[in-house]
Amino acid sequence: MACTYCVSSIEDHKRSSDQLKTEELLHLVRILKKYAGIEKVRLTGGEPLLYSKLTDIISGIREMGISSIGITTNGQLLSRKVKKLHDVGLKNVNLSLDSLDPENFTRMGRVGKLNKTLEGIESSLNLGLSVKVNMVVIKNENDNEILEMLEYGVKKGIEIRYLELMGMGLLHKNNENQQVTMDEILSRISTRFSIKPVRADSDSTSLRYSVPGGYFGIIPNKSAPFCSTCSRLRLTSDGNLIGCLSNPSPISIRHLLEHPDPEKQLQKIVQKSISYKQDVAFTGSSLVMSRVGG
Repeated sequence: MACTYCVSSIEDHKRSSDQLKTEELLHLVRILKKYAGIEKVRLTGGEPLLYSKLTDIISGIREMGISSIGITTNGQLLSRKVKKLHDVGLKNVNLSLDSLDPENFTRMGRVGKLNKTLEGIESSLNLGLSVKVNMVVIKNENDNEILEMLEYGVKKGIEIRYLELMGMGLLHKNNENQQVTMDEILSRISTRFSIKPVRADSDSTSLRYSVPGGYFGIIPNKSAPFCSTCSRLRLTSDGNLIGCLSNPSPISIRHLLEHPDPEKQLQKIVQKSISYKQDVAFTGSSLVMSRVGG
C-alpha cells in the first residue's frame, strides 16, 4: 500500500540496495539483545508480510529468548500467513486501519481492500494474538469515523489507537490544515462514551483511556509529545541504527557482523544513537516512515 499521508506514490517504495540477509539481521538482533538489553522486537517495514523469510526471522528471535515479538502490518496478507507466524512465536499484531468504509480505505491507501484487513484481524483474534488497531486521524478524510472505529474496537475486544498526524516525509512542513488534535478526538468520543484515563506501559507512546466495554489510546505526537519516555531503537534492513525519528542520524552496525568481540563498540554506538533522541517535542523530519517502520 502507499498511504497518502506517508508517500507521494507507490513508486516511492524501494528496497535497500544492500539489504542484509536473514541470518545477518538475526545476528545483529542477537548482539543487541546480549549487549544492549533489547527485550522486545517489533517487525515493521514497509510491509513485513511481503518478506519471504518472515517466519525464519520470528523463529530466530524467539530462539534468542525474546518472548515479546510483534509486527506492524496493513493486514492485506495476514489471514493466510498469521497461523504460521503464530506457530513460530508471534505474540502481537498492530494493524494499520484508517477507515471502515471500503472506498475510503482504498482511497487513503491507494491500493488494498478493506475486507482483507478485517479478515486478518479476525484470524489473529481467533489464534489468541494480542491485536491493536492504529488509525491515523486526518481532518476531512476519516475524522468522521472516530466513533465508528471505537465502536468496532469495543465490539471486537480490540484496543483502538488514534494517531495524530505525524510531520514526517512529504508532510514534514505542511500538515497543519489536516491535523485533528487529541482534544478534538477526546471531545468527539465523549459525545457517546464516558472516558476514564488509565495507566499505560512506562515506555508507551500512547495515552490510554477506558470506555464501557473497552479501551482506546491516543498517540499525541503533537499535542503531548512522548519523546521523554521513548525507548525505541530502530534497526534498518541495511544494518543502521536510528535512535530518533525527529533527528534521524543513522549509524551503521553492519561492520560488527565480522567483529569477534563487538560488546564495547556496540554499546558506544547504541549510546550515541540514543543521544540523538529529543527531550521535549516531536518535530518530525523529511524521513519517510516506510523506510524505517512505524
